Amino acid sequence: MVGQLMLAVSLAVLLGHVVDVSVAAQIKDSNLELPEYYKRPAKILHNICLAESGAMESKLKQCMDGVLHDDREVKCYIHCLFDKVDVIDEATGQILLDRLAPLAPDNDVKDVFNHLTRECGHIKLQDSCDTAYEVAKCYFAAHDQVVKFCHLLMADVTG
Repeated sequence: MVGQLMLAVSLAVLLGHVVDVSVAAQIKDSNLELPEYYKRPAKILHNICLAESGAMESKLKQCMDGVLHDDREVKCYIHCLFDKVDVIDEATGQILLDRLAPLAPDNDVKDVFNHLTRECGHIKLQDSCDTAYEVAKCYFAAHDQVVKFCHLLMADVTG
């Protein structure tokens, strides 16, 4: 299926290597281009989670504008994404993005994963889909560049 390494690299690119507020300010207006080779695995992941969750693609596409719909299917779609990249702690149900850090290509990317885990990893609700949704909202609040992940998941894949 979709390899963790490809997704770790994809997430790293999408997060724009945002490590702190000063770096975020520097790249906030940058136009981050997504390499074609990231699009296919992300689209596969998207299609799997779309089918598993029953989410409406029209609602998911609004994420590219920073809108996360508060309905069950969208929440479970987000949970599916986290589940497929194996960042959900089975014992606690917490979403720990820093689990991808060992797969990251450099220390800046590791810092991003660790930072997002510090900012949002404490979130845990009784329902796993609700947890995923609240963590995703936290990621959006923590870093402007997180919206790039939506662009990758919704990318048209050719070839």
